[in-house]
Amino acid sequence: MTKHRPHATRLVLLLVPGMLACGRADATTVVENETDVVTSTTAEPNSDTTASNNPTTTGETTEAPIPTTGEPGPDLPGGGQCDLFAQDCGDGTKCNAWSINGGIFPNGAKCVPSGDKLPGEPCTLEGGFGDGIDDCVAGSICLDIDNSGEASCVSYCSGSMDAPECPKADSRCSFLFEPTVPLCFPSCDPLIQNCGASETCVPNIAALGAEYFVCMPRVFEEVPGQYGDACAALSGCDPSFLCIFAENVPGCMTDYCCSTYCELDDPGTCAGFDPLLGCVPWFGEGQATPGYENVGICGIMP
Repeated sequence: MTKHRPHATRLVLLLVPGMLACGRADATTVVENETDVVTSTTAEPNSDTTASNNPTTTGETTEAPIPTTGEPGPDLPGGGQCDLFAQDCGDGTKCNAWSINGGIFPNGAKCVPSGDKLPGEPCTLEGGFGDGIDDCVAGSICLDIDNSGEASCVSYCSGSMDAPECPKADSRCSFLFEPTVPLCFPSCDPLIQNCGASETCVPNIAALGAEYFVCMPRVFEEVPGQYGDACAALSGCDPSFLCIFAENVPGCMTDYCCSTYCELDDPGTCAGFDPLLGCVPWFGEGQATPGYENVGICGIMP
């Protein structure tokens, strides 16, 4: 994969804390309380993220100064003590994502003791998710985005930001959080929703035109996630639905609501939910990843 921040021109998709990252706030990105939202303007998102050593404010959330000790990790402009891709810590330790300012959403990388739980196995955290200490083996993290206490180990991507790799051939690298945390998830088909229990098939990057779709844990499972329901995470809707901006969902009374995937050769699916909806192609003409040519998302056409 050579392009990990695709161009969003026709529909807006939601990226909340703990989900996928899509670059710096500019004409195409709005940052609200550490939440990145890809908007439907025509400018290309700027992936050259920068950071200051002074406290910054993102919406109503004030971030602590980022330490300047250690070498920055991939896509971590400051404060990265190790490289999440390279896993360059010593024996018995691993490079793990953590929250520098004490929150639950990672914005740094540090060396911590490694555990013995393998990817896919249940795991536990020491403290909260943002503390960065868990019992997963080197090269993986205990991913408990909603701090439910029910988590499993997930492999970090290897390689590099421009050429990420996953240990299993049927997995794809997904870019979570901001700064980026690269993690591997099984690939899937959003029109089939062929994921496991308590998972949903979502794009590997929060943008229309994302190259792949992957199985991610369904977060906040107690919250309804059918068409039109309010949502607060990319994987916060039920399988076959996706959390997008309110302006694309007729009658949505909150900031974000669930819409549904659709098949381009059967656009009537969308009208069954609301006559104002159209089946928006996921990819631009001639840009579809093989196997995903028929994927669309129901939204109000611009």
